[in-house]
Amino acid sequence: MESTHPPAAQPMHRIAPRTYIIIFVWLAVFTVLEVAIASALPDSAKVAPLVIIAVIKAALVVLFYMHLRYDSKWYWLILLMPIGFVLLLTRYLLPRFIAPGP
Repeated sequence: MESTHPPAAQPMHRIAPRTYIIIFVWLAVFTVLEVAIASALPDSAKVAPLVIIAVIKAALVVLFYMHLRYDSKWYWLILLMPIGFVLLLTRYLLPRFIAPGP
């Protein structure tokens, strides 16, 4: 006798609420650090650290709050392909639109 039930889906990874709290605290710490850097450093020195912190914060959100850490590898491909295109466009097309300095 065949079962009429659909096959079981892949098991869901349960993330403990404590993990969400820890990630939230890290995001808050990075936000305070961003504000401190933005107000303390001169314009020429604050771009790189702010970009690095923004990338770290985005990675934490994507990995834990959007559950990409536990999802299929295909989702990684879907995420990384547009990022790759943005990096290529930024590298090769952006310098054409920025006017050369005096």
